[in-house]
Amino acid sequence: MTTAADHLKTVINHWTDLQQALGTQQADTWPPVMGIARLHDHLKADDQAAAQRALERSPEQLGATAAPLRITILDTMTALDQQLVDAADQIASAVQRTPATRVRSAGPGDSLGLKLSTLILTDQADARRWSFTDPRHRTAPFAAAWLLARHDGAPGPFRPLTGVHRDQIADAARWAAGQVEQALELARRTQVLDRPCPHCRGVLRIEGGDGQEPAVRCRGCGRKWTGEAAA
Repeated sequence: MTTAADHLKTVINHWTDLQQALGTQQADTWPPVMGIARLHDHLKADDQAAAQRALERSPEQLGATAAPLRITILDTMTALDQQLVDAADQIASAVQRTPATRVRSAGPGDSLGLKLSTLILTDQADARRWSFTDPRHRTAPFAAAWLLARHDGAPGPFRPLTGVHRDQIADAARWAAGQVEQALELARRTQVLDRPCPHCRGVLRIEGGDGQEPAVRCRGCGRKWTGEAAA
């Protein structure tokens, strides 16, 4: 079972991959154009007319040209920044303890006052605190790491999470991991095609989007088509 911690680690571990993907000039489309084209070649012998209509590639058909991958990745990273930082803001507002304040000035020889002043300054500057203003820390990977620490109960100036807080973290983490997996093609996707199986007229579904060769399967007769042949 995939946990909220697993989802947050997906964001943390793959953030560099997203940054590197920004330099990619063009993404594969979904459903994949080349996969559909090869499928049409295999289906010609079974259903020449339907394949010919699909090859006309009107704007309404699946497989239309997608935007460059760098735009898709940039949009994903921007959304991740916004959503995870917002989630961290909400959790911090609920569980982060207000920094201690100075109650008196420490005079010469006042060892207790000096000790208290040091503790107060240390508490105020505690790096484990979530910052509501520092732009260096208000990013998706930093927010994911901070939320992970709260999820795991790491020590710090925080009150324990409630069940509601855990649900909020889990929801944000699940959504974020899904965005990363989709952008980097880590997860396999399926989609119904707009034409029936040429053999049984059953529903055709294309599977792919995870870096593997796409395949089309019929839910009726079970036939399968790939870029190489039909089974």
